[in-house]
Amino acid sequence: MTLKSLALISSLLLLGACNRQPWVAYVEPASGADTARLRVITNGEVRGGSYVGCVGNEQGLAKAGRFYDGDKPSINYPQSPLVPPRLGMAPRVLPKMAEYLGMTRMAEGVYAEIVAEYRVPAGKPFLLVREELGVGSYGSTYSKCPALSRVYTFEKGRQYEAYVGMVYGGDVEGKMGVRCPFFVYELQAPNHAIPQAMQSTPAADRPCR
Repeated sequence: MTLKSLALISSLLLLGACNRQPWVAYVEPASGADTARLRVITNGEVRGGSYVGCVGNEQGLAKAGRFYDGDKPSINYPQSPLVPPRLGMAPRVLPKMAEYLGMTRMAEGVYAEIVAEYRVPAGKPFLLVREELGVGSYGSTYSKCPALSRVYTFEKGRQYEAYVGMVYGGDVEGKMGVRCPFFVYELQAPNHAIPQAMQSTPAADRPCR
């Protein structure tokens, strides 16, 4: 890696660290509230929370950690939650996400998929946020999935899956590379054998105060 490449990556990491919100674990709605169930699948970092017209107050849903020598977790890059919650939801639909190197400290291992299931508010807007994701290599190149925020409204008693992160795949011309899915769909939707992507709206570019 050249000094120029190293300096660029370091600057990007510092900028991302300054803009990133503290990680606060997600808190489910109070008992008795209308809820749906949401499975979050990611090899990056996904946050969420009730949407009130601004961004920045989302809570942590799932954050991928690093693993080395197969299945040994890195103490410096732990996944969160350490023990992901499960709610006995319907089987997942899409395949396991890829493992990948981070942009620094590659000896700490590869980022690996995390899967967590939560109760989320039903009948009101819910914000899902993918934080920027950086994919390193042993050369001087790297790739990124940009930060993205989308707003969804879930229906009471139904099950949903969010597949948000990075995969390797081909484009329409067959060229392979990094792809950045942000898919949310209902599991076992009535009258649909194949999961249907949910409609969403972009979040306002306005910070919560």
